Amino acid sequence: MASGDWSREAPQPSRRGASLGLKVALGILAIPVVLVLFLFGQSKTVEAQAWPVIHRIALRLQTDAEAGRLYRANPALARRYPSEEAFLEQVRTYRPQFASLPDLRPKADRYDCQAGPNGFRASVQGSGGCWATFEVRQDILFEKVPGEGILRLEFSPTKEPNGQERKALRKAKAESDWRRYGEICGLLASEAGTRALWQREPGLRRSFPEETALLSFAAEVRPHLHALPEPTGWSKVRLHRQVQRGSQGESVRLGHPFSAGTLTMVWSDGQLTGLEFTAR
Repeated sequence: MASGDWSREAPQPSRRGASLGLKVALGILAIPVVLVLFLFGQSKTVEAQAWPVIHRIALRLQTDAEAGRLYRANPALARRYPSEEAFLEQVRTYRPQFASLPDLRPKADRYDCQAGPNGFRASVQGSGGCWATFEVRQDILFEKVPGEGILRLEFSPTKEPNGQERKALRKAKAESDWRRYGEICGLLASEAGTRALWQREPGLRRSFPEETALLSFAAEVRPHLHALPEPTGWSKVRLHRQVQRGSQGESVRLGHPFSAGTLTMVWSDGQLTGLEFTAR
């Protein structure tokens, strides 16, 4: 054995390779954090810029000519106002209240803004107590915003609820719909109750022109209906709830899956107008 063999050692892993791998792993892990921080910072920047944008829009609304140009330059406004004249009519009604907005954004009780990385939604109170709601967005990545980016501009005598308030309102509405659903199921459980439902809900005549048609429907689905959960547990139920808003008003479809099929109830502007049963 050569003397040099005693000094030979097993090759050690490269410290450089281990260090490089660790850096790559840490870099990958840091990407979501950096992205969140970037989006948060971008949202704060947009929030700071929101009031100057609102101020400029309010100034443009002070003449019919400039308000008309704003309408034509933002096609999304046609969802709320079918014509330029309809838009101008609304603007003229509320114009005096937003003629002299301050250069600096108002206090929180008169101004509310929720901003994201590429836009904001804000409400501001005018001098007469009415409110204007603005929704403005800008292009981002593959999303192209139409026109100048003004997606919504509406006026109202009262303030539109903020995010938490809208969530609470949606929850309360869903709970109310669930209670009505349970009450109607209770009426369908008997012939007398079904007759009472026919008298109480004239909107059902859209789907059931004659009382006998509703009685026949109820007799068919009655064996499949079982006890519903208590109202306090409605959120744990597998509900199928759809809300659609259009030119004809609001339509709500609420269905609950029973063992043999799903019973769906339809309300149009608060009136019960339909009952459907889809077998499994």
